[in-house]
Amino acid sequence: MDKLKVALVAASMANQSKEGILLYSKYQKDLEVLAKNLDFDLSIYKKILKTAGEVSETRKEIDSKNIDFVILFHPNYIIGDLVFELMKTKACLGLWAIEESTKSGPLPFASFVNLNQNTSIAGHFFGDNEKKFKWFFGSVDSKYFKQRFEITIRSLSAIKDSKVAQIGKIADGFRGMYYDEMEIYKNLGVDVVRGIEIEDVMSRGEKIDKKLVKEVTDKIYSDCAKITVAKDKIIDSAKLYLATKEICEENNFKAVAFSCWPKLADFKNLRSCLVNSLLGLDGIPSACEGDMLSAISMLILKDISGKAAAVMDFPAFDEEDESMLLWHCGSAPFEMANNCGVSCNHHYCSEFAEEKEFVNLGPITDLVFPVSDITVFRLTKRCDSFYYFTGKTFDEKKESWDGSRGWVNDLKLYGKPIKVIDLVNTILLNSIQHHFPLVLKDVSACIEEFAYWLDLKKIKDIEYKDYLYVR
Repeated sequence: MDKLKVALVAASMANQSKEGILLYSKYQKDLEVLAKNLDFDLSIYKKILKTAGEVSETRKEIDSKNIDFVILFHPNYIIGDLVFELMKTKACLGLWAIEESTKSGPLPFASFVNLNQNTSIAGHFFGDNEKKFKWFFGSVDSKYFKQRFEITIRSLSAIKDSKVAQIGKIADGFRGMYYDEMEIYKNLGVDVVRGIEIEDVMSRGEKIDKKLVKEVTDKIYSDCAKITVAKDKIIDSAKLYLATKEICEENNFKAVAFSCWPKLADFKNLRSCLVNSLLGLDGIPSACEGDMLSAISMLILKDISGKAAAVMDFPAFDEEDESMLLWHCGSAPFEMANNCGVSCNHHYCSEFAEEKEFVNLGPITDLVFPVSDITVFRLTKRCDSFYYFTGKTFDEKKESWDGSRGWVNDLKLYGKPIKVIDLVNTILLNSIQHHFPLVLKDVSACIEEFAYWLDLKKIKDIEYKDYLYVR
């Protein structure tokens, strides 16, 4: 992921206190520390801008550098004409005011007053597409700066200049997973590349250095609590994993939608579950069954959380404890396992196999999530809409089916408590696709802001009734 580019500028008008300008020098250093900790590129314009010409030249330079986020520091009162000129930038905008140094006597800065004026300019001078902004207040370590700023950095950094790959086709019959890569690029700026076939990956896998394959295979055996599949399945999965990783590194793919069936079963009696798990551990989200919107949603979750993501199905709910089961065949990364660890087993279809290519099918990562906060987030519709909900995994011993899974309660849709039956109804009546990208962390604040900057729309919650009704 390319680093986010942030610019810090300050402006002032004549006959103002110089104390705020001295603070600007101090806060530059504080922001440099944050840039290192949050891993973004920071351009600091140390000169205090005082004329429209200076602001105009600075704005043009900022746009020529493709700055993503520009912060206007208010050391004191800034005339609105200067602020308006800066607001013409292509970058997202931050407006930063500081607390007054005294509580009586002459007003030292009028910084917050000026912030109020400038937010009104942003909302009234740019037509229907008002200039989006976020306000900040106080020192870098203050309540209304540090956490707000970190959320912004994580939100704007997610999927920045990302390229993702479709490997193989969408699983047979999964019509709800169809997508339009032009809409994805238009709404998200994510470049989707098609044309890589399962056969391409398999062929490359056979050419991988045997020493590398052995290293990965040995590590899988070392990291798993139990392995019940034949060793050749682990070896073949290691080859596919290494081949896919090579393809991603060569082409700068940040995530993949991997077609785990039908071809892998036909050719090698394999599922890609273990491959997806290993890629996830390497920070390359890999969505099951060729589901591209899940792959991109997983990438967003990974980028804003710093944790591995997985994609789940929703096979059951329980009104007694207001919970839902999030489960999939078995492709969650190893780091998502509780203290019982990971077992590499056969796919559940093996138990009911009537065709020979499904006998001993696998391997999958069988694991149960630990007790944890979770966030489920997915892009939907024409990639212009989304939903997310949060919850907590609980009762790791509650009965569930083999695969990667966990029961979740304390459910909240968009931060508001929701009954499980209302969440079920919301999912079904909004025609939400049956895959649920998940990360073991509450990242709701970053998702809200990510969607704000990109103009994404929330799906509507729909309360359950025994009858259908006009909404």
